[in-house]
Amino acid sequence: MYQTTNNSTQHGLKTPHGFKTPHKYPVKTSTSEDLLRLVGQLYPTGRAWYMPEKSNFNNFHAALNQSFLRLINDAYATIDSSFPDNSNFDESDADLWEYRLGLTTPSDMTIEQRREVIKRKMAFPQNIKARQGYRYIESQLNQAGFDVKVYENIFYDGGGNHYYKTPEEILGAQPSTVQHGGTTQHGGGTQHGGGNTQVIANEMQYEDYNIGGSQNLWATFFIAGNAIDQIASIEKSREAEFRELVLKLKPAHTVAYIFVNYI
Repeated sequence: MYQTTNNSTQHGLKTPHGFKTPHKYPVKTSTSEDLLRLVGQLYPTGRAWYMPEKSNFNNFHAALNQSFLRLINDAYATIDSSFPDNSNFDESDADLWEYRLGLTTPSDMTIEQRREVIKRKMAFPQNIKARQGYRYIESQLNQAGFDVKVYENIFYDGGGNHYYKTPEEILGAQPSTVQHGGTTQHGGGTQHGGGNTQVIANEMQYEDYNIGGSQNLWATFFIAGNAIDQIASIEKSREAEFRELVLKLKPAHTVAYIFVNYI
């Protein structure tokens, strides 16, 4: 009686077919010798199909294998350059995908960091409403390498009634909260960037933005450190990347007050 072993295949004159018949995994190869051995397994075992080394039959298949190898290597290269999950995804692939995805990347980032940024963008390609919550924005900023927290601008008094706060109320009287010293704020909610209390509303660069008065604070949120009144630190070389990512993540009608030092 035929005994099924690990060397058995699903094809053979006396090989049984059934649930317990082992099937070998596909072979991954990139050498001509491996392909020749695979070809030898496909031919019948009769004398007419004998393939001695350096014979015309052998040389014929060796020539064909050169075309197969080029096809295999091109396929590997195409797949490796399409997904940033392997060591063959190089600087040129990163440049191309950053251009396709509209990513701003500082020049001092390593290729490993750039792969992670591209993977994060690929994983969340669309602006779905469910992804506009502050927890989602925070998670994406953290995955991009920014050590910040996102806080909603909503607070509750002892009676359970909600209200909103200005950046000055959050930071108190810290002398370095804005560019012009003290807690200076100019006119109707206009916040000047350049210091710790900056605004991200519509621009990648520093901007003055007037929220139109305290009645519009409902459309603001805060990006800060581990506590809402703590200042986060971000590398100066990644400022443009940080602002661009916040602009892409936040709902278009909202304004982010950021308590950040660029170092």
